Amino acid sequence: MKPLITLNPITTWSALRAAFRELLTHPSLGETAEWFDSYLEEDIHDEVLIGCWSAIESDFRHDEREGRSSCSITLRDLDCDIEEVVSALVSYNNNGWNFAPGGRPPVLEFMDTMRRVGVVIGLEIEYPVDDDDSSRD
Repeated sequence: MKPLITLNPITTWSALRAAFRELLTHPSLGETAEWFDSYLEEDIHDEVLIGCWSAIESDFRHDEREGRSSCSITLRDLDCDIEEVVSALVSYNNNGWNFAPGGRPPVLEFMDTMRRVGVVIGLEIEYPVDDDDSSRD
């Protein structure tokens, strides 16, 4: 699947933040992109990104010690981090305490949001179907 955004190499903290902003505010996400944009302005996702950046920096340092040129990392290499960031933003969105009365946006479903984000990045994201026996007759 072809990504809807350009997958630029991530070599700095600001490049990481810019890549996530481009991904999470892509017009194909519709209203969700507008909500995410406002949450990104509040740095709701930074805690997750700090951990992601620490891992990337560690990889860069390891490559330097080994005498290799730094690896080229793009958003496609950060699927678990994308999942964590989307989870943080969806959780923030779905918590009514974060909004004034009557100002809360509609509830987002995590798996659906991840599938739509996957389309933007060019990844087909599938989650296993829940085989909950209690729903069967």
